[in-house]
Amino acid sequence: MSHTATITYTRALVRKALNRYLLRRLGWKFFAALLVSLLVLAYAYFADSWSWFLSVVTAIQAPAVAFLLVVYFARLRAAEGFFDKGGEPVVTFQFEDGGIRTESDLGSADLKWQVFDEILKFPDLWLVTYSKGCYMTLPLDQLTIECKDFIETKVGSKS
Repeated sequence: MSHTATITYTRALVRKALNRYLLRRLGWKFFAALLVSLLVLAYAYFADSWSWFLSVVTAIQAPAVAFLLVVYFARLRAAEGFFDKGGEPVVTFQFEDGGIRTESDLGSADLKWQVFDEILKFPDLWLVTYSKGCYMTLPLDQLTIECKDFIETKVGSKS
């Protein structure tokens, strides 16, 4: 059995996929805790109640936030690099019993189903994960129902 999908990517779609991937992997509680701790530090700084303890917390937190931002923008630049290399941002996927074949202006790749770990499901797109931290972005409006069912059967899912 074989299913074909031709997917047109946009920078907004790539950015949305990355944001959702990180949110799912790190969790909303991580970002909430980060925001609360930054607000507490800002309040302490502006209320003139700074202490050696807050200096230590800031010394630990600042590099962590900087690292998170570097990782985010590095992954975003790598994902958007597809647009800068020329050609149309269109990928043709061939979903077959043996695996997935992708083809674009930049080349082609074949991946067996065994390399895929899970499907991260969102209302408008799926992220099919593989190889610790990599994923394929599949916008649902560009896939047929039969194609989605086939992918789910082969990979399984985690909503």
